[in-house]
Formats: sequence, C-alpha cells, structure tokens
Amino acid sequence: MSQIIHFPVSNNQRSHDYDSDIDEALASIPSKDREKLRFELIKTIDGYDAFFTQWSLSLPDDSDETLKKQIYDLAHQEHGRKVRMLKDIMMLKAKVLVAEYRKHR
Repeated sequence: MSQIIHFPVSNNQRSHDYDSDIDEALASIPSKDREKLRFELIKTIDGYDAFFTQWSLSLPDDSDETLKKQIYDLAHQEHGRKVRMLKDIMMLKAKVLVAEYRKHR
C-alpha cells in the first residue's frame, strides 16, 4: 500500500515583507522618478508571469487518491518555492534599478 511521503519543508519560515524592503530601496529616489522605477519593476516581473503562475498537471485516470495527494503536495511546495524566488528577484531588481538611477544622475 502507498503512503504519503512528507518532505522536509520548514513550516517555521517567517514571512518576509518584501514590499517594505522595496519601498525602502526606492525611498531615496524623488517621487516622480520613483514611480518610473516602480513601473520598470512591474514590467520586469510581468515578464516572469507564466513561469511562476501557470501549471500543467496530468494524472492518469486510474490514479489513486494517495498519488494525487502526493503530487498536489509536491506542486504546492514547488509553487511556494517559486513565489519566494520571484520575491527575491523583485527585491534584487529594485536594488539594480536604484543603482542604475544613481549612476546616471
């Protein structure tokens, strides 16, 4: 008989406030230019959209519920990992945009 495999996923990961970090990174930029940088950040993130948000999953019709649960659990863990990765990309891109802005001023 199959059993659900529990993977070592830490449940004690603290939620990090990336929005505050991005706001802090952009805070030194004048308001008008800050909005331009924010728009560039959004354009960059939108380019990753499908990779981080779309999933295609096919299961054989005769799959039992245990297998479906295992696959769902894995997909859910992978989604969480991708969301954290996207947030890290956002933060790094904000820092790059600020650095480029300062370099050209």
